[in-house]
Amino acid sequence: MKTLIKILLLLQIPVFGITQTFTLENALNEGLKNRIEIKNQKLLSEIAKRQNAKIAAQWLPQISGSVDKRWNTQLQTTILPFDITGQNPDGSSKVKFGVPFNNLVGLQADQKIFDANKKIDIAINENTITQREIDLEKQTVAIKQAVSEAYYAVILQQEQRKLNQEAYDRTIKAKENARTKYQMGTLLENDYNRFILDENNAKISIEKSNLEVELALSTLKYQMGLPETAKIEVQEDLNTILAKTSKSYDLQYENRPEIKAEETALKLNALNVNKQMAKNKATISAYGNYSLLQLNTKFNPFSANTWFPYNYVGIKLNLPIFNGKQSSLNATDFKIQQEINQNNLQKLRADFEQETITSTKQMVQAKLDLEQTQKNIQLAQSIYGIDKFRFESGVLVLSDLKNSEYSLKQAESNYLNAIYSFLLAELKYKKATGNL
Repeated sequence: MKTLIKILLLLQIPVFGITQTFTLENALNEGLKNRIEIKNQKLLSEIAKRQNAKIAAQWLPQISGSVDKRWNTQLQTTILPFDITGQNPDGSSKVKFGVPFNNLVGLQADQKIFDANKKIDIAINENTITQREIDLEKQTVAIKQAVSEAYYAVILQQEQRKLNQEAYDRTIKAKENARTKYQMGTLLENDYNRFILDENNAKISIEKSNLEVELALSTLKYQMGLPETAKIEVQEDLNTILAKTSKSYDLQYENRPEIKAEETALKLNALNVNKQMAKNKATISAYGNYSLLQLNTKFNPFSANTWFPYNYVGIKLNLPIFNGKQSSLNATDFKIQQEINQNNLQKLRADFEQETITSTKQMVQAKLDLEQTQKNIQLAQSIYGIDKFRFESGVLVLSDLKNSEYSLKQAESNYLNAIYSFLLAELKYKKATGNL
C-alpha cells in the first residue's frame, strides 16, 4: 500500500486524504495537464492535422456503383419522317422503341490528374495547423499567468498569517508584562484592558488569515484543474520565490503569440490570393465506366440473353473562360487584408515595445520598493523592541509604545503589498518579453 501511494504521489495523481505538495513549476505543469482549454485546443490541432489526409483522399480514385431498375409503363412515341410500310411516300410513322423493363448495373471511376488548387489547399491547411498551435500557445501563456498569480497569492497569504502569528505572540507577551504592572499598581486598569483588546484583535486576525489561506488554496486548485476535494500545499516559501525572480530576460517580444498569429494571418491571405487566381486555371481528370444493361419484356433479372455490357473511358479538361471577374475581385479583397495584417503587425510591435519598456520600469521600481520595505520592517522591529524595553523599564508611556507597534504593523503591511506588486510586475515583464 505504501508503495502504491508513493507511485501516485510521484505521478501527482490526487489521492483521497493525501496532501500533495507543489512547487511553482509543478503547479504550472499540473495546470497545463488538467485544464479543459488546453485539452480542447490540442483536439482542434489534431483535427487540423487530419485535414491533410482528407486532402490526399480527394486525389485517390473515386469509385461509385449504381443500380437502376426501370419499368416503362408507357414507352415514348417517336415520329419518323417517312412511312415505314412504304404505302405512303409522303407520310410519316409513329413508332415506340424499347421494352417495358430496363435494368442497369454500373461502376463509375473518376480520377483527378491536375488541379492547381492541390498544393495551395495543403499550404492553407499547414497554415491552419500553425494557427492552432499558436492558439495553444496563447492558452498556455494565459493559464501559466493565472496559475502563477494564484500560487503567489497563497504564498502572500501564508506570509500574512505568519506576521499575524508573530503579532499575536507579541500581544501575549505584552499582556503578561502589563498584568504584572497592573498587579503591582503601576498600570491603570484601562491601560491593561488595552493589552487584552490587542490580544483579542490579534486572535481575530489569525482566524481571518487562516480563511484567506484556504480561499487562496481553493483558487489555486481551480486554476490547476484539480477538484475542490483535493488537498494541496505549496512547497516554496517567499524567499525561494523571490530568489527565482532575480534572472534577467531578453526583450524578445517577437516571440509573442499575438505577433505569430498576425504573421500567420498574413500568410493565409497570400495563399487565398493564389487560390482565387488558381480558379482560372484548367483542371484535368480521367474517368471510366463499366455497365450492364438488361432489356426485357418482363421483370426477371435472371432471364438469359437479356443483359448487354457496355463501357467507356475518357479524359476531361475543364477550362474556365469567364466568371464575371469573381476570382479577381476576391483576390483584391485578400490583398487588402494583407495590408491590414501589415498594419496590425506594425502596431503590435510598437505596442509590445512600449509594454516591454513600461513593464521593465515597473519591475525595477517594484524591486526597489521591495528592498526599501524590507529595510523599513527591520527598522520598525528594532524601534519596537527598544520602545518595548523602555516601556517595561518605566521610562516610556503606553501611547508611544502603541505608536511604535502601529508603525511596525504598517511596515509589515507595506512589505506584503510590495512583495505582491513585485511578483505581479515580474509576471507582466515575462509576458511582455515573451518569456512566460
